[in-house]
Amino acid sequence: MTGEAPQGLRSLMVALLAGMSILVGTPAAADPVSAPEVSASDEWEMTVFLCVPTTYGCHKRGATAKQKQALRTFLESRPELSDVRFVDRASAYESFRRDFAGNRTLLKAVRAKDLPESFRLRVKNGADPDRVRHAVYRRPGVGEVVDQTVLYGDTRPMAPKWDISIFLCVRDSATPACLSGRGGANGKIATLKEKKAVVKAIEGTPGVETYVFEDQATAYRNFVESYADNESLVNATRMSDIPESYRLKMRSETDWNAVSRSLARLPGVSQVYNQRCVDAQTKLLAEYGRGDLSDSKVCAPRQ
Repeated sequence: MTGEAPQGLRSLMVALLAGMSILVGTPAAADPVSAPEVSASDEWEMTVFLCVPTTYGCHKRGATAKQKQALRTFLESRPELSDVRFVDRASAYESFRRDFAGNRTLLKAVRAKDLPESFRLRVKNGADPDRVRHAVYRRPGVGEVVDQTVLYGDTRPMAPKWDISIFLCVRDSATPACLSGRGGANGKIATLKEKKAVVKAIEGTPGVETYVFEDQATAYRNFVESYADNESLVNATRMSDIPESYRLKMRSETDWNAVSRSLARLPGVSQVYNQRCVDAQTKLLAEYGRGDLSDSKVCAPRQ
């Protein structure tokens, strides 16, 4: 058995990269880390989210005051860190409501107690952030550790001017949409008939200002150029792994989510990425530790 991932799995990972570019309070007198020190929306390199009962792996328990204090002592002793700040639940919730003020569905779904408290970290130049992340993740009371320089650090493959990206099926695709419901084309590259149907649907969709088709050769060239500094990723990726796509520019007042859902149901379409939705999901995970909320809440139309 080799270390090479099956082509279908590689294709799924590549599409994800392209689409994304495109993780119980006590009174203050008893808990020295409970006072707010920094806004959740401030810029920090790494975030350590504490356990809340809904966090996977926390066994339905929140971080205790003793665990929070022990974690703070541990973080402040790490030579790799230049700054450590604490964000309490009230401060996180205030920032959350400000950041997602236009999404009433999400605001109704998330209460203050649903957001984890956190420590925000700055890593010294030359220090290994992976070493910090692994060391911190094992500490009691820690629910998730997010390296924001990784999560936010590379958005090049998704050109900012494109609002929705429709990725087509590649050969041996691992996505369910490419494996069933397509008859003889199941598990195969998108057919000419399927592409024509996608174009017809795009051109008949209100709110689409313009669109372009990105063929496999162009997509692969853009991928290689975008990730030129990641030699291992480029070497592990073949042209056949890269999906062809349609890139759409939408009118701002259009319900992008409804358009995305409609186009995602077309045969030959592997995945559809709505940039508004991707941005909201990324922000929720990176700054509020909530990567578990459904698309119907995170990506609800602006109101």
